[in-house]
Amino acid sequence: MNFPGYVKISENRIIFIIKTNYLYLIFMDLQSIKPLQERAKELQCLYEVENILKRNKTNYAEAFNEIVRVIPHGWQFPESCHAVICYEDKKYFFKESEETDTNQSAELIVDNSLKGRIIVFYKNLSNRNDAFLPEEKKLLNTIANQISQFIFYDKLEKTIDLLSEEVESKGKRNLLDNNKDEFWRWRFKMAQKIVDTTDFEYYGIRAIYLIGSTKEATAGPASDIDLLVHFTGDELQKKLLKAWIKGWSFALNEHNYEKTGYEDENGLIDLHLITDDDIKNKTSFAVLIGNIHNPARLLKKNE
Repeated sequence: MNFPGYVKISENRIIFIIKTNYLYLIFMDLQSIKPLQERAKELQCLYEVENILKRNKTNYAEAFNEIVRVIPHGWQFPESCHAVICYEDKKYFFKESEETDTNQSAELIVDNSLKGRIIVFYKNLSNRNDAFLPEEKKLLNTIANQISQFIFYDKLEKTIDLLSEEVESKGKRNLLDNNKDEFWRWRFKMAQKIVDTTDFEYYGIRAIYLIGSTKEATAGPASDIDLLVHFTGDELQKKLLKAWIKGWSFALNEHNYEKTGYEDENGLIDLHLITDDDIKNKTSFAVLIGNIHNPARLLKKNE
């Protein structure tokens, strides 16, 4: 045998032989490599889904039709794997095939509402216990979350555009023109819209206040919107609340950039959370509630 070389002694084991000054025998278990190969496939799948959503910002049909082609390649038996995206009253698939019992699914949740689901199933594969890996369920949930956020941000941007068009039509002029009053007025209207569309019970909110330049009516084209939230929920609700506000923040930031040329990579909203203890002890931003000189402006309170 020439060195270096290898000898395959079974389907799952190889001996690599490397000759330098000494003779080394290295045993490699192929079964230990397979999980790494699966993780690489899953990461590649996520990367491709993300790129598809970026390319098709508003075209749901094209995005979903591409994604159902990509998903099977992230699963361990791609030749027998099929994916279907059900959104509202439509189905998107690469090859039409009847769903089997060997399947897994994840819901598409947009703005707290069930809008559809992704289904992955195997065709012509015996019902075996190892058909789906635990990591594949996590992968499917992640893809479902990506698609849900994609839909949410698109709808949010369209909502903001409609609201802005209403303001423009009433004012008979550009929403964010050189009249500096328009900057804070638009921000105030958006803050009120956020409050009106936020489910206080779902996110664990007692009250929402407005502080900063928007409250003071001094906001300019580069100013953010400072929201002060009296939060009483748990960690999951906090995570959901931050995601909800983040969606608004980046959508408003994009709209502000289109109108003024100013943008902030962190979004247009600064979210400040305070607790019952903060209010009781007058710590953090809670000092602004009821402050004589610079009080926070109450937008809504959940009694």
